[in-house]
Amino acid sequence: MICRSCSSTNLSSILDLGTQPWCNDFLSEDDVGKENTYPLNLVHCGDCGLLQLSHTVAKETMFGDHAYLSGMTKTLINHFYEVASENVEQFDIKSGDLVVDIGGNDGSQLQQYKRAGIDNLLNVECAKRVSEVSRNNGIKTITEYFNKECVKKHIGEKSVRLYNASGVFFHLEEIHSVIDGIQFSLRDDGVLIVQFMYAGTMIEKLNFDTIYHEHLLYYTVSSLENLLSRYDLTIFDAYYSEIHSGSIIAKITHTGGELDNKTERFLELWEKDKKYTVEAFRTFSQKIEQRRDDLRNFLVNLKQDGKTIYAYGAPAKGNTLLNYFNIDCSLIDKAVEINEMKIGNYLPGSHIPITKEDENDLPDYYLLLSHNFEEEIIKRNKNIIASGVKFIVPFPNIKVVG
Repeated sequence: MICRSCSSTNLSSILDLGTQPWCNDFLSEDDVGKENTYPLNLVHCGDCGLLQLSHTVAKETMFGDHAYLSGMTKTLINHFYEVASENVEQFDIKSGDLVVDIGGNDGSQLQQYKRAGIDNLLNVECAKRVSEVSRNNGIKTITEYFNKECVKKHIGEKSVRLYNASGVFFHLEEIHSVIDGIQFSLRDDGVLIVQFMYAGTMIEKLNFDTIYHEHLLYYTVSSLENLLSRYDLTIFDAYYSEIHSGSIIAKITHTGGELDNKTERFLELWEKDKKYTVEAFRTFSQKIEQRRDDLRNFLVNLKQDGKTIYAYGAPAKGNTLLNYFNIDCSLIDKAVEINEMKIGNYLPGSHIPITKEDENDLPDYYLLLSHNFEEEIIKRNKNIIASGVKFIVPFPNIKVVG
């Protein structure tokens, strides 16, 4: 393969997670054991520094009709409002300015721009059922893959005041066409807001479960800037956020444009990136191997002691952990969920059944797969914790709450 950013062949394997099913392929009872599997190997480009997957699952398979809904998490809704309010104020966005969300899911982020006084909103979301939820939430939504062709068809040149791309910029198989389309349609005073899970935090917190087939690209600030510079776009501001266990929010504009004044916090992150070398990534890989042994042994000992263990949540990331750590329905009795699109199905690979969360059906232990929302989940479940139920948090260190 060649690098997805710079086309270099100077690539080296960092973490090979074997062959795994697509993580959002939640199975009906009839489909258990019939799921397709694909290589899941993280590689590093020695020329531009980008971490990326070596194998691409077709976007139609992954994004045509997935079941993730961003509006189901209070933490995310609060975060979306903070982001929208900050950007409307900082860039003096007017009510009629066009704000476009790339892969805007159920419209939750754009709803917060609407709450902040912006009316000219567009969500470009490829997943069919999720797009319908967005429309039902009152957001104008186009059900298509965002790329330059889509931009020319629906948006037009120099028309967008603000693009938002929260948690989507690392999904993009057509990354060059996407950025080309943004550059084409962004006004001279326009800004692109990109939120991405930070590769630096991934290795510091051992959050290897963010590695799955939908996430093709794993950025540092410098590797993203390298990619953007090919299209005369540049990061002028960036800061760290705790959302999703550690993300960067980058603010991007035309190179040399009126907004292109580098902030001190961006420059600090640029310097920090220098420590994330290929050697640092290899150390991360070694630590994951040890965590696999530690967590699996912990769960095996609990089962031998007669304890019941459920998974809390059925997030896509949880399937990377379960399948690589070889944790299946012999250790986890069920996964509990509130997302109706997942309830009644089975997790791919591990074949753990997904049931509706029920306070009348409690285990001795929950394995917290949605650990990126640990604070919210623990707070919401304080009553059952007080009754004796314990939560196992797998990252950044294994700990038991309760």
